[in-house]
Amino acid sequence: CLRSLCFSNIHARRQDIAAAHPNTCDWIFTTTEYKKWRDRTDLQNHNGVLWIKGKPGAGKSTLMKHTLGHLEKTSVDHLIVAYFFNARGAILEKTPLGMLRSIVYQLVDKEALLYEHFASIFREKQRIHTGDWVWRQSELKEFILSEIRLWKSKPLVLLVDALDECNEADVRDVVGFLELLSIHAVGFGAPLRICLSSRHYPSVRMKRSLELTVEKSEDHQEDIARYIKERLTKEDDDDDIEDLEDIEDEIRRRANGIFMWVVIVVSLLNKAYDEGRIEAMRKTLEEVPSDLEEVFGNLLRKDSEDKAETTLMLQWVLLCQRLLKPEELFLAVMTEIAPKTIDKWNRSKFAREIFQRRITSSSRGLIEVRKGYEASVQFIHLSVNDFLLRNQRLQKLDQTLGPEPISASHGRLWACCWSYIERVDTTGT
Repeated sequence: CLRSLCFSNIHARRQDIAAAHPNTCDWIFTTTEYKKWRDRTDLQNHNGVLWIKGKPGAGKSTLMKHTLGHLEKTSVDHLIVAYFFNARGAILEKTPLGMLRSIVYQLVDKEALLYEHFASIFREKQRIHTGDWVWRQSELKEFILSEIRLWKSKPLVLLVDALDECNEADVRDVVGFLELLSIHAVGFGAPLRICLSSRHYPSVRMKRSLELTVEKSEDHQEDIARYIKERLTKEDDDDDIEDLEDIEDEIRRRANGIFMWVVIVVSLLNKAYDEGRIEAMRKTLEEVPSDLEEVFGNLLRKDSEDKAETTLMLQWVLLCQRLLKPEELFLAVMTEIAPKTIDKWNRSKFAREIFQRRITSSSRGLIEVRKGYEASVQFIHLSVNDFLLRNQRLQKLDQTLGPEPISASHGRLWACCWSYIERVDTTGT
């Protein structure tokens, strides 16, 4: 019964999200919006829904993961269920069906009574369908709604992160279902609270909910300042401590509430410090754009002898129809870039470590290895996908792609596959 709901990487996105930096994110628990949501006060005006909104890269998912961890520690008498959408994952990781399967899986796995109710539906479905079958969205929605109408047990908390990481029609479908669920819960007296997060776009709303905007919070700005102070490289005996404080202030001012921008910039400045100390840091900061996507552009504009490798690696992750394993991405790129060295790398006892280091360095840090059930690669943030697909960014990376860079990129990947097939036919390896 549980296996019929489960799927590969069902919990992977939560594991992939970076944990909150020490002493950050706790501010959310002191906000008026969170307290109203937690205590279910003024319920008629929000139906137990808290909606966290923010710009791309502001840190919404980290905040949601931190909130989930907090609830699991402080609300042990609650039934807590969470789903983290992932636009860079497999199909079920970024669709309403995947969310519904995950939610029902967690509910029936954690609560015996819910399992009994669902198992009877499962057995009936098995009896009717003799061959392979899958759950439909309508079946799973109806199960959740029917149980909410009868739910009088422990308080239930549902967290849904990154609504915007599915297509716009699906966003509206999910929001509509969650709104209906909240209305049913209030109407039937079920102790349900829903917390969800998304970007400001697409513009979808509920009639009744509490809203919290991350980048507008002064406490969020203080989190950024704390991160900069603790992570920016400096020596205890630095003579230029005032210059460093000026740099910290400048980073904070230009961050505009975007935590990911801060993380990338601090990393670049630390590298500059190692190479030339304070002067190099200041020069690097002056060259870094304030826009997150322009930071990606700067990272990729730098000329280097492995630019072709970088472009090909980005094309694979952007356009592949399923998640690639680190070794698959590495070998797919090396088949074209350096085919004669593949066997040597494959035989190395440090092969996996070599693959991961090469992926990080060649992608300029824009591709990461996931921590899920099965290792795979993805962009560090959805903004990287957006960046590459807009304004002919791929064409700017590789002028040979011509006026239709996406189509040309697909052709290039096909050629890589054919080259590999020919190599295997010839060598037998």
